[in-house]
Amino acid sequence: MPKIISFDDALKAAGSKDCSLLLGNGFSASYFSYRSLLDKADLKPDDPVRALFDRLKTVDFERVVKALEGASEVEMAYGNKEHAEGLIKDANRLREALVHAIRGTHPTHREEIEDVIPSCVAFLASFDEVFTLNYDLLLNWVSLSDEAHLTDGFGLGERRNGFLGPFKIGAHCKVYNLHGGLHLFRNGVDVDKRIAGASGIIDAIAQTITTSKRFPLYVAEGTSAAKMQRIKANNYLSHCYEKLGASMGPFFVFGHSADPNDAHIYSALFRSKITHLYFCIYQPTDEKLKSVSGELARYKERAGSKVEYTFVDSESAHVWDRPSPEEQAAKVAR
Repeated sequence: MPKIISFDDALKAAGSKDCSLLLGNGFSASYFSYRSLLDKADLKPDDPVRALFDRLKTVDFERVVKALEGASEVEMAYGNKEHAEGLIKDANRLREALVHAIRGTHPTHREEIEDVIPSCVAFLASFDEVFTLNYDLLLNWVSLSDEAHLTDGFGLGERRNGFLGPFKIGAHCKVYNLHGGLHLFRNGVDVDKRIAGASGIIDAIAQTITTSKRFPLYVAEGTSAAKMQRIKANNYLSHCYEKLGASMGPFFVFGHSADPNDAHIYSALFRSKITHLYFCIYQPTDEKLKSVSGELARYKERAGSKVEYTFVDSESAHVWDRPSPEEQAAKVAR
């Protein structure tokens, strides 16, 4: 069995050098339901709209809505007004289904996780750059803490109509959303960030989807090749991916399994200038370690990399349940 070290020991081994972090869905698993949004959309198996996802070989809500709207235009041109109107109703129903899925996978408001945010802020403070594969809102909620200092490149943008943006490459940025996010929306070739209204960010996102008829920018495809195709099609996502490939120094991975459906991520990592990879594993077993080690070894060999990797017990990081400074002081005093 490969050696497992604690998170604190990994930080010590990394030294005082700037460390980078990649977050997978294990980071969000305690608060975000990582069934796919399509699974949570409450579309019945015999619903033609659900079948259209399979027919188009996609999990992209926006693509299916555009297909429905395009088909409606064709039907209208052929004089089939009733059928055309039915297709538009289905498109609007699908927008509502996406909103239902977003609500069903998240806490309702940031306040529901407010007590654990300081713990997460303390965890993230060890890293100079944070890359995330997650498109949920948890990291965004954490970044709103004054102590987080998690700049995302939107700070030089303008606030208008509930959005902050656009993202600017020259702006100070510490957080990179490799697979987009539910709070990010395309604006032509640019990307803007949706900001919370009076009733919170989820309601703001819902309004943008259903009323403004805009869709979040997120990558939910099932294969690495399909994900890369989506990334290359967007300037913001491409920039984030390029930044991952330019990583240097010690690099930590937390909440990810190194599955082949994210091979593009490890290809970039092992071709970068990182000096050591610290891979966090949840409840490690011989079988799990052997499997992950095999995947990492394959990525490393394909990239021609000499970077070594060390396994870390992810639970020892205490992302969401770190003792407060007061609790730590009291423990030392005892």
